[in-house]
Amino acid sequence: MADPAASSTRAAIAVRVRLFAVVAERLGARQLELELPAGATAGSVRDALARQHPRWRPLLDLCRLAVNGRYCEPSTPIGPGDEIALIPPVSGGSMPGEPAAPAGPGGRVAAGPEGRFFLTAEPLSLDELFRHVARPSHGAVVLFVGITRRFTGDRETEHLEYEAYLPMAAEELARIGAEAEARWPGARLAIGHRTGAVPIGEASVVVAAAAPHRPAAFAAARYAIDELKVRAPIWKREHYADGQVEWVGIPAAGPDQGQPA
Repeated sequence: MADPAASSTRAAIAVRVRLFAVVAERLGARQLELELPAGATAGSVRDALARQHPRWRPLLDLCRLAVNGRYCEPSTPIGPGDEIALIPPVSGGSMPGEPAAPAGPGGRVAAGPEGRFFLTAEPLSLDELFRHVARPSHGAVVLFVGITRRFTGDRETEHLEYEAYLPMAAEELARIGAEAEARWPGARLAIGHRTGAVPIGEASVVVAAAAPHRPAAFAAARYAIDELKVRAPIWKREHYADGQVEWVGIPAAGPDQGQPA
């Protein structure tokens, strides 16, 4: 007669869990392994963590879920070896067949056609983003540049720090760019985003949008930055001059989370 305990063990699946930003800090880990029953879903991972850390259940409930680098519903089935990420609210917040490339110089990770959508620890070049999109058929190029400001209200900022889920963040930027190009035919987009520390006055994100006429270029750039703020798994931590450090846009992280850029 088969041993029920042995059968249960054979039915279990092992998955890798990725944690970021304030969730990683509160739970004390950035990556861990979980063993779950066969038939588990992405939501099962969050539930298991909440049982282990009941104090942080409200924070975990704020997180979106991703399986193998794609957003998913809690009911999404998971299998052995899958990577499940808990995505806290982002700081706002690749094309099929073109996965993000391994990190290059400066920690650069790119996705999408010609690597036009990327994250890097190096300063962003407006000229590079312009050259990615400008073509002879275009009559307008719009550049949106988000920079680190010194004051948020009456609080002085020393610098910002960005953390990202790579390569998913690069792939999400590419998806946003593809959506904008589909909405505004003839448009061409590129997006660059910093990771790590970004000093006062330096660019943290650049969106370049080119189109035959300026209304489409403006609209595509606006769409891209607005979607990036709520979808890209990139988190911003504000380092204040008084020594305090806070994650931006995550209610459970602290009483005063500042305002989005």
